[in-house]
Amino acid sequence: MSNWRADQDPPVAPADFLELLYEDEVELSGEEGESDGSEMIETDLEDEGEDSDRDISLVEAPLHSVTSPERRERLSRMNDPTTPPRRAVSRERSRSPLSFSSESATITVPAEGLVLLFDEFGTPLDEQTPGDEFFAPDTHPLYVIGERGRDERNRRGTTGRRGGRRGVRGVRGQSARGGEYPNRGHRGGRRWQTGQPLREIWLHDDDVPPELLSLAMDVLRRRQMRLQGDAVVDSTERGRVASESEDEDEFVDASDGADALYSLERQNFDFEWYPMDTFEGQEHNFQPNRTGSVRYFDSAYDAFRSYWSDEVLGLIVAETNLYASKISSASFQADWFPTNLHEILCLFSFWMMLGIVRLPTATSCFSVDPLLKTEVFRRIFTRRRYEMLSRALHFVDSDPVMDNKNPSNTGARSLDRLRRLRPILTHLNSAFKSNYILSKDICIDESLTLWKGRLKFKQYIRNKASKFGIKTFELCESTTGYLWSFIVYTGKQSATDLEQSPGVPKSAAVVKKLISPLLNKGYRLFMDNWYNSPLLARFLKLNGTDCVGTLRSSHRDVPIVINKAPLNRGEYIARHSGDVTVLSWQDKKRVTMISTCHGSSTALPTVSSRPLSRTVAFKPQVVLDYNKYMGGVDLKDQMLEPYLLERKRCKKWYMKLFKRLLNVSILNSRILVESSTHKHHDHLAYRLQLVDTILSKHLSHCPQTRRYTASSSRSTHLQPNRFVHSTHWPVSLGSRKRCFVCLKNGKKNIRTSYCCESCRVPLCVEDCFKAYHTSPAP
Repeated sequence: MSNWRADQDPPVAPADFLELLYEDEVELSGEEGESDGSEMIETDLEDEGEDSDRDISLVEAPLHSVTSPERRERLSRMNDPTTPPRRAVSRERSRSPLSFSSESATITVPAEGLVLLFDEFGTPLDEQTPGDEFFAPDTHPLYVIGERGRDERNRRGTTGRRGGRRGVRGVRGQSARGGEYPNRGHRGGRRWQTGQPLREIWLHDDDVPPELLSLAMDVLRRRQMRLQGDAVVDSTERGRVASESEDEDEFVDASDGADALYSLERQNFDFEWYPMDTFEGQEHNFQPNRTGSVRYFDSAYDAFRSYWSDEVLGLIVAETNLYASKISSASFQADWFPTNLHEILCLFSFWMMLGIVRLPTATSCFSVDPLLKTEVFRRIFTRRRYEMLSRALHFVDSDPVMDNKNPSNTGARSLDRLRRLRPILTHLNSAFKSNYILSKDICIDESLTLWKGRLKFKQYIRNKASKFGIKTFELCESTTGYLWSFIVYTGKQSATDLEQSPGVPKSAAVVKKLISPLLNKGYRLFMDNWYNSPLLARFLKLNGTDCVGTLRSSHRDVPIVINKAPLNRGEYIARHSGDVTVLSWQDKKRVTMISTCHGSSTALPTVSSRPLSRTVAFKPQVVLDYNKYMGGVDLKDQMLEPYLLERKRCKKWYMKLFKRLLNVSILNSRILVESSTHKHHDHLAYRLQLVDTILSKHLSHCPQTRRYTASSSRSTHLQPNRFVHSTHWPVSLGSRKRCFVCLKNGKKNIRTSYCCESCRVPLCVEDCFKAYHTSPAP
């Protein structure tokens, strides 16, 4: 390797450097024999036009002394200005931006260019002082940039539009955005890697670019103008609300309902956001002294009956018998007999076994095929009785009669869509709340009950396992999945159940309805971005409840600095407005979080199953807590999935939803037992124990007509009084003869093919056989 200085006047280029740089042209110029290095290479660069930044001219450089006469003649012809230059057929390398003199073997440096040195990987050497710049033979001129390019690079920083370095082309075979050296093109010249601490940008408002501050001021100005316009329209109403708010305390009571939230929205429309160095938010103190089951339960049956009391079962029995009496079917009425509480519990146990033993259809449960035969189902019900109970099961009286011919009748539109299941929904909502005290961390999310039939309020949720079905908003405990409260979504009619006031978003009304009994107790609520907003977070904080979750960055109350900040991976930005914090973090995707109890601290996740050799990534603390405590509803659905009672096809949507709630009550009862005994209970063993206890206590108390059925008589097949010692049994005659009893009664044409085995008297099997052996002789 040879070095040469660029500050010599003129700077001299070494011959070996030019030979390496233009070795392709040497091969092209030598048409006869091998080249001995005495040829002059001429290159003419492409015309770059009048707007070119660099003065690039014809480059001619001698490589070695000329010794051969033929080569001297060729060189003279090449140097003749009247001779047109010979162009290379193909050229692999880019042309040099430098001009070389053919006579002095010197290199002419453009006046406006400052030659810098780059290493073999395309990175400029750090320690260079003016006058010490030099070339090496392995340095390609593509890495030479001028003073103009360097100043432009320094002015706009080391990052381009997407964080990559501009002004320097990458090495062949490597990507300019990564490759072997992935640290190039990011803030500070290094790309964030897994295991490195996160970097917070724009710690103060002075660090924010003026363009972004101007955009934020424009947004605030437009909001103020809109507020002034609204004030003109309804100034009287706003004055009344303002006067009431001045007389009352700043604390918003939970009893105010959605109206309090609406008034809070009017009063605190704008949020003022500040850097995190002034944040002083803290968590509320958790007030309940104890959590878990309210009463002590040591058996699955007792915990299950705490939800299905005699009162609600009596309602189901009464409505089922009433509805069965109205079914207009002669065969049904001929075989039907009233049910009771014990038979309804046995029906529940039958459904529980259907969730454990998976069969293709409900009729397969009663099959006598050795491959499908399951004794437990045939022990509980006959096929006919099960079909009749499933058809007659009802929870409320028949639909009200409405005059659909009347155009002015609006009863059909205001009719409750959940009327067929309303008593059960009300009872279970109350029972779930009264039997359990939630721990501090709770969550609200949606759940879906599979239903693919026709239904006005059927929903589609892409990230759920069922995809299509009946949506319910549920409040669950984060650690156990206990369902504490739920709301069935019925479309626009849900506004009545939610007690939604005008101007209040539906998401906020759902949260207010579910969390209302738990306000001012220090709970920490986790929600996703469909529910969260800075306004709702402030409402919950004022009512003694912390709020944590994801947030839509395009929400109107999110600061522009958070929404528009350009973040590279591993960077985050945070701002607070009093007790509400908004943080945006760039991972593989951009994540925006909101919290009333978290700052901008970061930490490492603790996963016990992670290999020790695997690098752990830093994450914001609010993200770690959200990932840990948000999955309560999904945990419940995951535990129910192996034992779905509603797996079999149902013709009635409300029956499928009822089976779903029955399944949830079994899971909740298991959580009650585990909370009382402080022991883990296997889910499958728990369900089998519950089924066995129900059958042992209630199967023998089913309606009396059942004792004569084939399935119920199996329990008494060992009784000794069923054996009768007699020789009088009907046998076949082999021919048809006149019945003795019928002939005696004057019926001469009645013939039979049976006779008594001992008496050998022809007798009809139906009545005459018994009459002949029991009636006294005439």
